[in-house]
Amino acid sequence: MKKIGLFYWPIGGNVEKVAQEIEKYFDDIEIADLSKVSSDDLYNYEYLIFGGSTFGADYWEQASTDNKWYLMFHDLEEKEVDLKSKKVAFYGLGDQVRYPHHFVDGLRIIQDNFAKHNIKVVGHWPNEGYEFYESQALTDNKFLGLVLDMDNSKEKMPEKVEKWVKQLKEEFK
Repeated sequence: MKKIGLFYWPIGGNVEKVAQEIEKYFDDIEIADLSKVSSDDLYNYEYLIFGGSTFGADYWEQASTDNKWYLMFHDLEEKEVDLKSKKVAFYGLGDQVRYPHHFVDGLRIIQDNFAKHNIKVVGHWPNEGYEFYESQALTDNKFLGLVLDMDNSKEKMPEKVEKWVKQLKEEFK
């Protein structure tokens, strides 16, 4: 059993770049895009990390074969998956300048869909250094996971990822 599974969507962009950056800090991690896994595969890992973007989040709940989040959410429901309190962390990308009223809202959609399946969420991230009006991804002034704005502060990504991974290593214990 691999210790950590990191799954993300979409591919070929910043969400994938962040997954690759996270991978650098773990020895026992396997990363894959959502098109390569099913809900059954999630049982093969002790810990899970999921990453996505807010762009297109309004589309995630629509049934379509190219909508990998919808397919995963549907698979989880259909199989009545129970992740048996696995520790799960999330990261999300958003644009706080162009979308200040919906900053990283996609993080909430992803987390809410997995929360139905008996998980323990770890990796909350402080709401410090961001400028936006609203975000569904905030709870008690903390984000549901690591939040990155690769459009307006790409240079901060490596430092934030390193700090978050250090936090995860403690919380995964």
